Parts: sequence; C-alpha cells; structure tokens
Amino acid sequence: MKIAELPFHERPVHELLNLTGDRSTPDLEYAGFGWALVDRIWCVGADSSYRVNNALVVAIHTADDAEPIADDIELEFEIPGRESVSVLASAFLDRWLPLLPRASAIVLCLCNPHRAKIVCPAAARVPVHYALGNVASWLDHEDGGERIELVAETWSTLPLPVSTELERRPNTAIHDEQKQTFIGLWLLKKLDLKPEEGGLTFPVVLDGELSPLDEPLQQLAVDDLIQINVKKARYELTKKGIKYLGEVIDEASDLVDELDDLEADEAIEEIRERGLDLFRARFLWGWFDGEYDDLVLYQERRGVRPVERMWAFYLTGDDFWREIAKELEGGDGDDDDD
Repeated sequence: MKIAELPFHERPVHELLNLTGDRSTPDLEYAGFGWALVDRIWCVGADSSYRVNNALVVAIHTADDAEPIADDIELEFEIPGRESVSVLASAFLDRWLPLLPRASAIVLCLCNPHRAKIVCPAAARVPVHYALGNVASWLDHEDGGERIELVAETWSTLPLPVSTELERRPNTAIHDEQKQTFIGLWLLKKLDLKPEEGGLTFPVVLDGELSPLDEPLQQLAVDDLIQINVKKARYELTKKGIKYLGEVIDEASDLVDELDDLEADEAIEEIRERGLDLFRARFLWGWFDGEYDDLVLYQERRGVRPVERMWAFYLTGDDFWREIAKELEGGDGDDDDD
C-alpha cells in the first residue's frame, strides 16, 4: 500500500485521542490514527506545559519493537483486514501534510520511545510540536469545561525550514505566504477595533490610496474571515473571523505574559530555544501591543527616511517587514517603546 493510499481521515478529536468513555488511567496501548482540528490543546511535560491554539492534531503510532533511528521514527498503521503497514514518519508527513487543512500549529500525537530528534518536514509552514518519550492523551475537567492534554516527558518544537521563496527574493524579510497572513491579521484587528480605538472601515470599492489592500481583503473574504455587508457596501468580520482573531490574540497575550519581564536579547533567545518562528513572535508582540496600529507614526519613531505616508503601500510593500527584521538581526532599528 502506498503512503497516499493509507486510510488517514479526519476524526472527532475525542475519538481520535481515545478520550471517550470512562478512562481512569492513560491508555498507552491505543494505536488509532487520523487527524483533527482543535481550538486549543495542551502539551504537558514533566517540567513545563503550554497551550497550542488553532492546532492540527496528527495522531500516528510507532510499533513497540521499532528500531531506534536518530532523526526519524518508524510508524506502524494497523488496518483491519490487512497486514500492518510500516513507513518512516518523515516520508509520511512530507506526503500527507500538504493534503491536510491549515492551522496555526501542528501537534504530533506520536510516541517517541527512543527520543529521536526528528527533522522539520519540508511541507510544514507552521511550528510542529512533538514529544520525546511516550505520549498519553488526557481529558482534564476544570471550571465546568474540559482541557485536552497530551502528556509526555518532554515536548519539543521544530524550527521552520528556510523558505525557498526567500532564496529567490533575497531582499525580502519573510516569504509571501507569511506576509499575507500578517497583513490579514493587521486588517482583522482594524476591523474589530472601534473607531475611537483606532479601528478602520474598509469599503468594497477602495480609494486609490487604499488600493493595495484590495487583494488582501478579497483573500480574507475567500477564507470566510470577513464578508461584505451589502447594505453598507463595506467589509465586516464573520463569526469565523472573530474566532480566529480571538485565537491569535490569546497566542500573542500568552507570549507577552511569559516574556515581558525579559530583556530583548533574552526574549529572543527564549523564543529560539522553544523552536518558535521568531519573526511571527516579534510581529504578534507589536501587533498585540499596538506598536503597528499607526504605520506612519511607527516609521517616524523608528527614524525611517523618507516616511511613506500612504500607509497601505507601506503595509503591503517590503520595507515594513524589513524594518521589523532589522532588530531581530541586530540592526539599527530604534527600540523606543513610546
């Protein structure tokens, strides 16, 4: 059976992680597989735990007698009526990740008894969280709600691979897909804020100075994050957009809360040690903190010359993103917090 022919399907998360019924202890023998999208899931380790928002959970299984491999894991798929199928995790993820829905992060529910330090899949475009040691799923009930946990000795996050897009465009700070994601977040925040708080209204037919925003707004509409209010001829957030915005705000809030007491170089080092996307972390910090709300003022504070006062062109061009990257590379950017 070829990798692409494996019956790897979406399943309800409680079924996928064997969280149904009355379980008083973790089940380390469960060998189910498939995928699910979840609003949040907790990666719980012996020394620390953290929440992952908007996650694609990929449940796969390794055989108990699998041979140790330094940078890979041998997977086993038990298929009713057929012999079990073995395949390396690297090959499986490279083939299947492009076929699965996008999310803000990928969490592998995969026992790793030999503590292999796996390599980030080439198809990954978001952080990938995986365990060192065995993994057990758990459902914790708190305050009338529930918390889905994956418990392991240690959790690790894979750094994203270098984008080939950057190799083709060496003068850009980030690849185009990341850039469009961040532009979209900037627009969603502006649509969510009240006018007195700096919010903006975007008409369906944009003025010339806002014309660079036409494509990003249309893409947000295609993604069902915004919709057109026909009566008012303007864009508005959808329920899906409000939910997505809330998830990213939670992600940014957690980041700020955890790193706010550190010096800038210490925070950068901590983010790198976690294997997180450093540029995303820096953008979300400034986005959440309001640093980028007024892009003309942002340029003036950073000492940018000349100042691009048509801010929509600045947001969608390359200069803004290069300016953010400067401080991550030890550039000359001003760190003024005002």
